[in-house]
Amino acid sequence: MTAHTVYRWMRDIGLIFVAPIFVLLIFIVSRLGEKNGLIWGHTPIINNKYWSDAMRGAGFHSWTLMSGFYSKINKRQDFDLYFDDIFPLVRPRILHRLLLPWLVMLYLAKHARVLHLPFYGGVLRNSLLWRLESYLYRLAKIKTVIIPYGGDMYMYSQIFDPCIRNGLLLSYPQAAKNERNVRAHVNYWVEHADVILVGFTLEGIARWDVPAGNMLAIDSTKWSAKQSYSSADGTGDAVRILHNPNHTGVKGSEFILNAVNVLQQRGLKVELVLLQGVQNSKVMEVMQSADIHADQLILPGYGMSAVEAMASGLPVIANLSDHRYTTIFRRFSFLQECPIFSSTPETIIDDLELLVRSPQLRSELGRASRAYVEKYHSYEATQYLFGAVYDKILNGKEIDLMNLFHPLKSEFSKRKPRVDHPLVANRLPPEQLRRC
Repeated sequence: MTAHTVYRWMRDIGLIFVAPIFVLLIFIVSRLGEKNGLIWGHTPIINNKYWSDAMRGAGFHSWTLMSGFYSKINKRQDFDLYFDDIFPLVRPRILHRLLLPWLVMLYLAKHARVLHLPFYGGVLRNSLLWRLESYLYRLAKIKTVIIPYGGDMYMYSQIFDPCIRNGLLLSYPQAAKNERNVRAHVNYWVEHADVILVGFTLEGIARWDVPAGNMLAIDSTKWSAKQSYSSADGTGDAVRILHNPNHTGVKGSEFILNAVNVLQQRGLKVELVLLQGVQNSKVMEVMQSADIHADQLILPGYGMSAVEAMASGLPVIANLSDHRYTTIFRRFSFLQECPIFSSTPETIIDDLELLVRSPQLRSELGRASRAYVEKYHSYEATQYLFGAVYDKILNGKEIDLMNLFHPLKSEFSKRKPRVDHPLVANRLPPEQLRRC
């Protein structure tokens, strides 16, 4: 038994020993006055900030509470509050580790009306007491909304496509050894959460309440759309292709780099702009001068960098080819309006060449991308989504969460015109292809 294991056992025994006292305190504190906080945590994914900001803009008391932050891509001020703000580090460290979870729980009991978490759960997730969390939240009159981000719910053995599994093993090999733990947490919150939102990854999840597909949000007012588009077609001025992966394995970066190299060998003037581990402000700046954004070819769907690129008015390439991941969101959500150009490792060379040689197509897709973000990834869309969730779980209204974005049933989807672009199922139909 390692020293780390002994340390964890000591901490867990201490947590259990003081549990009755803090359970009583949670009950008492949660009933002292009115609380109305929306709290987002505790994994420092930047979209928690955007969701929180959006709801604050709608008049809610909303803030983020994080365990830490990723210094390579974020700043401390990106999030509102940290565990150490509630309980600064004290010595001995074992005392800090013993009291911190309970003091954070007391903070939540006092302030939180709704707590938004990934499938990992909250502050007790790494302790023997993690199965008590939902009951403690219920005792504290806190509703729970689960929003997965990937690592919290990927069960590698359940993934439909072994190529996706391979990409995940390239980028996150240790997560495969944690599958039993992930499965236990997913099953737990499937049973106990008040609401579960899902994106493109559905494997192993028996239940969801809002099949949004992609619920990422962005403050579109802070991302300027391109005012003009380059007429470069690879024969005169160079076409700039941006790729900014966090982990190259799941993005299929080698196929994108190879495609650029092949096009250069064919005599086309293309320039690859590769950004990794840089601050968001730098990404925002570079997107203004790029012509194409290549997002991901292995994972299904599209990520935050694609949303940022679309907000900047860039045409985006991502993998939307597997119907097992996309059909549900074409039929029951807003994916049919998505202007992302779908590509795979097998087609990326030809697809990239098509976009390089077609400045008019790039312009059409870029303008549609901005319109798509304003309609479905804006703060307005976020306020509609979570506003409906809160009306359901807090106010007891009869809200049809399963059809919030249904193309035929959703009132919200009809507020603005359908996003117009030439793609069908995210590919260019033959008659359009012949014109390029």
